[in-house]
Amino acid sequence: MKAVRDLNTSWQQTHGYWTDTKAAEFQEKYISPLPDAVNSASSIIEDLDKILNKIRRDCE
Repeated sequence: MKAVRDLNTSWQQTHGYWTDTKAAEFQEKYISPLPDAVNSASSIIEDLDKILNKIRRDCE
């Protein structure tokens, strides 16, 4: 999530100079969905970690 916050900070700085329709498209397509995608991936990774830990315990 820190990387997403850093990216958003950089994007806000960039967006101050890049204000055309392509910038809006870029934000809509790439920047806006990113936090939800990272949260989703993080949740899945946590689930996988739990499964892998259980497998390790079961194999011992």
